[in-house]
Amino acid sequence: MENQINDRLRKLIKKERLTQKKFCETIDIKESSLNDMFYRDYHPNTEVLVKISDKFPQYSMNWLLTGNGEMETLKDKENTFSISQLKKRGYAPYYPELLVSGGQYDLATISSNEEPESWIKLPGVTAEGWFPIIGCSMEPKIYPGDTIGVISVNNYEKLDPDKTYLIVTKDERMIKHLLIDEERSDIIWAVSENYPKFKIYVNDIIRIFRVVWAGRLV
Repeated sequence: MENQINDRLRKLIKKERLTQKKFCETIDIKESSLNDMFYRDYHPNTEVLVKISDKFPQYSMNWLLTGNGEMETLKDKENTFSISQLKKRGYAPYYPELLVSGGQYDLATISSNEEPESWIKLPGVTAEGWFPIIGCSMEPKIYPGDTIGVISVNNYEKLDPDKTYLIVTKDERMIKHLLIDEERSDIIWAVSENYPKFKIYVNDIIRIFRVVWAGRLV
């Protein structure tokens, strides 16, 4: 009985009348990666799924992942694998162009119009977004080249000075520890291991996220 993602992927390749080599060239992956899926029972990761969706939009990602619905979407939105479905399955968007600084650099703020390059899911980690790191003021906790996973913080009064945060202001995007000012409610202090602390006015803050994972994605 055909009930595996890899079985359906074989069916897609066969329907397109492609060799495995040509299919890999089309979606820009190594043939060894496809062999791992077929012969070592590895499931395609999010990056591969996005590539398949981009190159073969006529096929339903919902069908490919679950076996439900029709194989070909024929532009039927009910059969497509939506962003909301990705999120329900624990995947979060990865934004490689939205660099985050461990220091204090003049960077553009996060835009809701930015499109993620891919979607990431790590076992045991719940994140709303993933971002690459530049700068080094948070070493040895976070290093340049690391990737962070974050979740939203909605109550600034409950900021934990022992946690690490991604703070987005009108002019900057940076990783810091955050301290509430004991006397002024309009100020939050940004602190890091290798950079003097400085104040941030609450009115300048666009978003605050707590870092729930940091490390190298390999």
